[in-house]
Amino acid sequence: MVSLKNRLASQPYVIGTFVQIPSPQVVEILGLSGFDFVVIDNEHGAINPETTEQMIRAAEVVGLTAMVRVPQCDPVAIRLPLDWGAAGVHVPQIESTALARTAARSARFFPQGERGLQPYVRSARYRSFPTSEYLGQTNRDVSVVIHIEGRGGVTDLEEILTLDGIDVAFLGPYDLSQALGIPGQVADKRVENTILEAVKQAGSGRVVGTYADTPEAARRWIGAGIRYVTLGLDAGHLLAAGKRLMAEVKSGLA
Repeated sequence: MVSLKNRLASQPYVIGTFVQIPSPQVVEILGLSGFDFVVIDNEHGAINPETTEQMIRAAEVVGLTAMVRVPQCDPVAIRLPLDWGAAGVHVPQIESTALARTAARSARFFPQGERGLQPYVRSARYRSFPTSEYLGQTNRDVSVVIHIEGRGGVTDLEEILTLDGIDVAFLGPYDLSQALGIPGQVADKRVENTILEAVKQAGSGRVVGTYADTPEAARRWIGAGIRYVTLGLDAGHLLAAGKRLMAEVKSGLA
């Protein structure tokens, strides 16, 4: 497992991308492209458990940090990808301090949390080393990224940022735009100002993340103090590259 915490401790920012195509090969290619992390999307992507585990393994092969976006804030949904070896989880639709606390505690073992313990899983290397070491290492290294995407999460954000076990507060611009009544208008000042206010509330002691559709947007957010950026997603990268190649071929033809 390539720890997100280690990356954030040694880098001013990290850049990753979402993955919705159920393919370990896609994960490997993204790692070879230079991304710091991928978010394997089990909320919106059609990715089954077996493929998710193989995608986590593919990330490790190329030194990529594997995060998994779970379908919902549920202890089992959070536990499973961590058992499979993910470095951490993205937990969507956090609308209250109570839900944020559930996310943090579901990802960690006692005494930091209530994650179910089975010491023969992949993340424990099938009990090839002492369980006590596994418990301590996991509680130390696992990362929890919560998605603040609605009015409830924005309202409770200041309190949420004080919780132990929340590593990144991720402001999802698309769902925020819906909550603000302007669906899809992620460049609207109301969305941007909400994200900037989160950066201000977090200060220097907490990491704030967001999504960027373009490199220009990613640079802008990094300049504003965002340290965790997801740049697009695999299907979008493939589509853009394909369109660009076709346009270059056609531009040279009579």
